[in-house]
Amino acid sequence: MIELTYCKNIVRYALETEDSIATTLEDCGDYFHFKLVINEDTQVEFFGKAYHMPPPPFYVEPTSIYELWIHKSNGLPYKKRRAMSHNISVETCCNVEINKETIDRFDVFDYVPQGYETKKYDYGVPSRNMAANLTGKKAPEWTLNDIKESPVSLSDLKSKVILVNITGIGCGACQASIPFLKELKRKYQEEDFELVAIESWSRMHSLQNYAKRKELNYMFLDGDDKVIEDYRTGGAAPYFFILDKERIIRKVIRGYGMGKTDKEITEAIEELL
Repeated sequence: MIELTYCKNIVRYALETEDSIATTLEDCGDYFHFKLVINEDTQVEFFGKAYHMPPPPFYVEPTSIYELWIHKSNGLPYKKRRAMSHNISVETCCNVEINKETIDRFDVFDYVPQGYETKKYDYGVPSRNMAANLTGKKAPEWTLNDIKESPVSLSDLKSKVILVNITGIGCGACQASIPFLKELKRKYQEEDFELVAIESWSRMHSLQNYAKRKELNYMFLDGDDKVIEDYRTGGAAPYFFILDKERIIRKVIRGYGMGKTDKEITEAIEELL
C-alpha cells in the first residue's frame, strides 16, 4: 500500500520549501496528478522530512522528480513515482480492502494469502558476499546474447585473462566504472585480455540503447536469472570476476571505488599475464 505519510511529506515540502522546484497539479476527472521537480545541486530523498543527499563519488544528474496520483473520492494516493538518474521506482495500490476490525480482534496472519508460509526473520544472520566463495573455483559456464542478439559462450573466449563484469543499467557505480573499463579494453591485446559485461537488471532493447549512448567498446551481454544465481550476486551490481586462462576465478571484487578498484583490477590482471 502507498505510504500516506511519505506522500504527505512530499506535498508539505513542495508547499514550504525554499528550494528551486517546479510543480504541476492536473485534474484528471476521478483523480489528481501531482508532479514535483526538484532542481537542486544534490538529489533530494524523503526520510520523514526531505534530505539533500551527499554527492556520490561518481557523477549523477541531481534532478529529483516525484509524482503522486490521488483519488478524489477518498483523498488517498494510489500511485507514486520517484525518478532519479540512477533509479526509477513506481508503486501502485489498487483494490484496497480497509480492515474494520477492532485492535483486540485483529490478527495479521488472517490476511496472509492462502498457500503462503510465514517465518520469523532471523536478524542474527549477517549479510555475506557469497560471490567471494567462488574464488579458486571454475567459472560457471554461460551462453548469452550480445547486443546484436548473437549468442556468445564463455567457452568461445580464448584470451589469457577474462574480466567478467556483472553490471546493471541504472546503477550509478556501474556507470562510473565505464571510463576505466573502456580504457582497460584499449590497453590490452585480445589474445591477452577480454572484457565482458553482463547486464543483470534490464533486457535487450535497453542494452542496445545503453551501449550506443555510452559508446561501449567491449562485449555487452544480456544476462539472465541463471547467471545471477551461478555467480551468486543476488542481483547486486557491480561485481568483477577475474578469470585466468583455465577459467578459474582468481579474484572477486564487489562494488566500485574510482581509483581504488581500478588499481585492484589492473594489478590482478597483470599478475595473471
